[in-house]
Amino acid sequence: MGRPHQRLFVHALYLLLTVAIGGAHAAPSTSDGRHLYEPCVVCHQPNAWGTPDGAIPNLAGQQKRYLEKQFAVFRSGARVDTAMQIVAAHQAFGNQHDIAALASYLSGLDPNPSPAQGAGQHLRVGQELYAHICAACHGIDGRGEPANRVPRIAGQHYPYLRRQIEAAANLHKDLAPPEMTSALRGMRPQEKDALADYISRLGDSNALLDSNRPGAGNYEAPDSR
Repeated sequence: MGRPHQRLFVHALYLLLTVAIGGAHAAPSTSDGRHLYEPCVVCHQPNAWGTPDGAIPNLAGQQKRYLEKQFAVFRSGARVDTAMQIVAAHQAFGNQHDIAALASYLSGLDPNPSPAQGAGQHLRVGQELYAHICAACHGIDGRGEPANRVPRIAGQHYPYLRRQIEAAANLHKDLAPPEMTSALRGMRPQEKDALADYISRLGDSNALLDSNRPGAGNYEAPDSR
């Protein structure tokens, strides 16, 4: 995005935030979360399912405490994304009540039933990688852990997951467990593809069907050096 367009986008998003959030403090109610979500519709869509191409993530059904934490790290600059940092920097999201209201609203929405998926060629490899690397924290079903701020990843868009797997390998220890980053860092590109594809299909009864799996039951976890 060129600089003039970026400045225009930032200005438009700021104006939208001002209009949409401006009155939220005047009358706190159970509808605050829905009201606070209005600026997010620009990117995440009205149902919070993200974009059809999977570039922007599904937020619907995400763990509440995880969402609250992400607002904090975007606001602090520890996690970098231009649009999200603009949103998180707005004065409304310096208020913990508003952050909690928005997170509660999103966590109560039904997740996207049809996330963008990968090619589906090596799902058994993805399953075995998931069992070795992810299941202990994210759960066998990929729904995360509310108390420990572990996110739901089941049914997330494949393109977003693939991008985040790459990014997570380089995250600082304050943003991700070192055992996760080291394991992801040691994976080959094809393994990252398989893992992201499998996670995008968690909850789908066909997710484990893969006629291309090599050496079923004999998978060795990648070197995590």
